[in-house]
Amino acid sequence: MDNQAVNILMVDDRQENLIALEAVLHSPHYNLIRAYSGEEALKWVLRLDFAAILLDVQMPGLDGFETAKLIRARGKSRDIPILFITALSQTHDHVMHGYSVGAIDYIFKPFHPLVLKSKVAEFVKIYQNQQQIQMQKELLKKRAEELEVAYSQLRRSEALARAIGESSIDTLITMDASGEIYTVNPGVRNMFGYVEEEISNQNIAKLLPIFQTDEISNFPKSMIIEVEARRKDGSLFPAEVQVSQVTVEEEVIFVCSIRDITERKIQYHLLECLVEERTQELKQSEDKYRQLVEESPEIIIVRKLHSDICSFINKTGLNLLGAERMDQIIGKSVFDWIHPEDHTYASTMMEDLRLGKEIDVVEERWVRLDGTVIDVELKTIPTEYQGEPAIYVFARDITEWKKSQEILQQSEKLSVVGELAAGIAHEIRNPLTSLRGFVQLLDLEGGFGKEYGHIMLSEIDRINMIVSELLLLAKPKKMDFQEHELKLMLDSIITLLNAQANLHGVEIVAYYSDTTTHYPVVCEENKLKQVFINILKNAIEAMPDGGQVRVEVDRLENDVSIAFIDQGNGIPSEQLSLIGQPFYTTKDKGTGLGLMVSHSIIQNHQGKLKISSEVGKGTLVEVVLPTTKVEKVGK
Repeated sequence: MDNQAVNILMVDDRQENLIALEAVLHSPHYNLIRAYSGEEALKWVLRLDFAAILLDVQMPGLDGFETAKLIRARGKSRDIPILFITALSQTHDHVMHGYSVGAIDYIFKPFHPLVLKSKVAEFVKIYQNQQQIQMQKELLKKRAEELEVAYSQLRRSEALARAIGESSIDTLITMDASGEIYTVNPGVRNMFGYVEEEISNQNIAKLLPIFQTDEISNFPKSMIIEVEARRKDGSLFPAEVQVSQVTVEEEVIFVCSIRDITERKIQYHLLECLVEERTQELKQSEDKYRQLVEESPEIIIVRKLHSDICSFINKTGLNLLGAERMDQIIGKSVFDWIHPEDHTYASTMMEDLRLGKEIDVVEERWVRLDGTVIDVELKTIPTEYQGEPAIYVFARDITEWKKSQEILQQSEKLSVVGELAAGIAHEIRNPLTSLRGFVQLLDLEGGFGKEYGHIMLSEIDRINMIVSELLLLAKPKKMDFQEHELKLMLDSIITLLNAQANLHGVEIVAYYSDTTTHYPVVCEENKLKQVFINILKNAIEAMPDGGQVRVEVDRLENDVSIAFIDQGNGIPSEQLSLIGQPFYTTKDKGTGLGLMVSHSIIQNHQGKLKISSEVGKGTLVEVVLPTTKVEKVGK
């Protein structure tokens, strides 16, 4: 692997930039590959493995941010280091956006050749270390398989070993020829009691006393050797050590893999005891085996191969199903707790097991005795039980994990909305800048009446303000809260929307619980107006046959309630719970963003937005806002 050139992908829409990168990075250890667009880069990522990707930010079609996001979305390419090279904005927000979509580092043009070359070299070292670690894992796996073959005649003991499983985590260390540690993985915490910072730059002999007398270079390479290891508290434990040697840019680096085999030795000793006891009395062996399985933290269920009846379940399984006694589960069909909608799938899987097919890890829904539905992950293993072919079922509860996944998916959806909003705002503001400049120029030169120029400038500023509101989805800004009179705000909005309402045959009527009372609220006026306009427009569009929209304002103890009531067709209950989610809308040409933004604005005002509806009667949208001191209107 040391002599094999690693692949490095360079992505830039300008050929001269790619030529410059090749000149800097030229090396017999690198296979430099060009891509002239984000789309071409994605094709290369599908074909080859790369140690690093140098990615230009500004490109036609897919830009660098979009390309990086798509690379990160693919499992095989998720961990490839991405280095952004850009001549654009160096602002903190711009850089942080690059890191959020998957950048490992940033270099701004013009860059220093030695800086770029050094960064790429570090990425290559990490890539080569990962490849070496993978080789070590394969060797360890081969060793584990050999041990399993040696105990193949102990069928029951072999099943027990699989039930107990491997609980230790390997410690992986890179070091120089003198034993000085470069890097160490987090496994050192559980195995030795050190945090990474404590052991970095220390000598390997601190962990493995054998290297106090033996030199690293003389240690057998790529062989698994059993030694004693020392924890932070000074205690010793048995470990398997494998040392490999790699050369990175002419530097010799040693990679050491350490595995704690304390549990394995205990298990082997236990297996030997079980075999000896089995030759004397089969019953004793079975009792000891059952005891170990019973205390396992994993859910273990055993059933006969040609039956769906549960023959055994451990205490962990009883707790998961909400049972207090063994007879509530043992002797019952497994279909008693498998969710009815999963019965067909479970039956198919059982038939495959009877035919000797290997089953991967699968998910099922189980129903506890109290009726609660839980999600579980299953692994099935063929075995023997009471002298007959049987199936071990290992399970774990993943209900909370699946809930977390749903939250992550919702977060990702909101992230997409933000990116879309930023893109739209960018495309609208560019032409607005030109329009406003030419209108001001014409106004100054007297090309048309000043009253028209003032109106056009006012309308352009209004569009720009709306774009700024849209940018809230991408980058929320600090609001400027001031006290404003709610009645004046509502009256101006109703006046503004009366023309549109008349076109639809709709009348907007405002009702105040006390016409002699001020309704001051501390708010960001334009943002609150945006919410009211959005609600009223939705009400107007919900009444294609005309009608009346009532705006009822009522003062509560410390709040003010603004209720918008239309006479439209109403919203079915199954759709009402989805209102406010991005891209969900009941309108043919809607986006679903309006109410989502309105919810966000009201929350920022420490208020509440509630929606209720009845099919055939209409919809009520209530906004509740905290109010300042209420005063009577003076004469």
